[in-house]
Amino acid sequence: MDWLTLLVDGLWIAALAIMSSVSRQSLGRIRSSAKVPVQFDLGGVPTWRAPRLIAVTFTPIIACGVWLVLLTIGQTAPSGSSERTLLLGIRAVIAPVLCLIHLWHMRAALKVLEQEGQLGS
Repeated sequence: MDWLTLLVDGLWIAALAIMSSVSRQSLGRIRSSAKVPVQFDLGGVPTWRAPRLIAVTFTPIIACGVWLVLLTIGQTAPSGSSERTLLLGIRAVIAPVLCLIHLWHMRAALKVLEQEGQLGS
């Protein structure tokens, strides 16, 4: 099971790297004075905004915290137990889901900011 754990950790590292890269690129495009949409209603209209640094780094920071918590819980479970296997599966699913959520959020936020003229050149 050690190679499987390494594979899932690699998946998390890749997901965090993608989220960080997208955040860095988005941060460079957004004007420093812009308030970035963080929450959207079902119609895609922004309902809550935050300063750009908070808005683009919120999901990657939360994802890193989730990874560390799940990793710690998984390491405290007895080796070979069904609990440890279940947590490994949960970790394998949550990483790409959080990455996709972040990509969707950045795409939607940049689309709104572009319509408002808040993106730099």
